[in-house]
Amino acid sequence: MTSLIVKVHNEHDKNVLINFLNSLNYEYYEHLTTDKSDTTGYLLSGESMKKHLEESIKEAGKVKSVPLNDLWK
Repeated sequence: MTSLIVKVHNEHDKNVLINFLNSLNYEYYEHLTTDKSDTTGYLLSGESMKKHLEESIKEAGKVKSVPLNDLWK
């Protein structure tokens, strides 16, 4: 099973998407977020996601900047 999170831009698109999901007999849940950057709960909801988040946090300081002119050298 795979879960998707979709950010709906407007009420019309939301209705179209819900009708489409209903036509395919898909289960869906509506979750309203007030803070668009609050994805921590989702990222910590499963073990694989939690592991991925922890690895990303560890790698956060290991970034190398490359000037645009040197990108293809």
